[in-house]
Amino acid sequence: MRRFALLATLSTIVGLLVLPGTASATAIISSLDVSPTTVQGGVSSHGTVTLIPLDASPTTVLLFSSNPSIASVPASVVAPAGQGTVTFTIATNAAAPPTIVQITASIQNVPRMASLSVNPATPSGPSLSAVSVNPSRLTGGSPTTGTITFTGATDGAIIQLSSSNTAVVQVPSEALVNGGAASGAFAVTTSAVSATTTATISAKWFGVTRSTTITVTPGAAAPADRVTITKAKWKARLLTIEATSTNPKAILSVFSQSGGFMFELTNNGGGRYSDQRGFIFSPEVITVRSNLGGSATATVTN
Repeated sequence: MRRFALLATLSTIVGLLVLPGTASATAIISSLDVSPTTVQGGVSSHGTVTLIPLDASPTTVLLFSSNPSIASVPASVVAPAGQGTVTFTIATNAAAPPTIVQITASIQNVPRMASLSVNPATPSGPSLSAVSVNPSRLTGGSPTTGTITFTGATDGAIIQLSSSNTAVVQVPSEALVNGGAASGAFAVTTSAVSATTTATISAKWFGVTRSTTITVTPGAAAPADRVTITKAKWKARLLTIEATSTNPKAILSVFSQSGGFMFELTNNGGGRYSDQRGFIFSPEVITVRSNLGGSATATVTN
């Protein structure tokens, strides 16, 4: 009897040792990746689910989107037996506003999540064609003017700007192209350098990016342009400003007596600038400042 009992005990121990090695392991999701992580509406992205350990049988992964109207996924995807990864397509809405969508993959109620940024689709019609700086080579501390160019007249566009070296070349975060115009200007400032330095200025409009290079050299800063106000008149609640600059690429802006920005003058070419805006009260004194350093002040006449 004792012999049979010993044999039974040994059989049980062997069974415990053998069964885990031969049983099929249940996979879990080790990661969920989305690539690309940012798309324009109407452009697809892809999700990749990584499983551990490899399962001896097919594994069903449940999929969810936090905003299916913006980014949709299939209800599930199946990883074949012995396969460690499985991919799926994320379709996006071409009319989507800027939205961050959470994508979730789950096995047995154990989820993994990843984010997808969906941006508006590029509008039809004229597109961003170039960004340029003139002059593109200048001494540190000198300002210059950049230009955004479209392939045709726009209905108005806001362009994102950036500099690859903000310690040397600075640009505003955005530039504006007015409705009915095919180009717009923006101010560029530079810092003094001890050695010749280059920087890349990039302009981004929806999914279109254009760039240009600017070179900054050691030396004295360029002299400021000379600004002259040729007309400053307020009549019938309309303020009319006309001015000139010795640099035809200058950007001239109008400021109130207290220093507040009022509006930017239109560049009429040849160094001539003008604009007319409605004001209930006369500002009495205005100052016109150039991005190239020039400035002039005048009393507004009635």
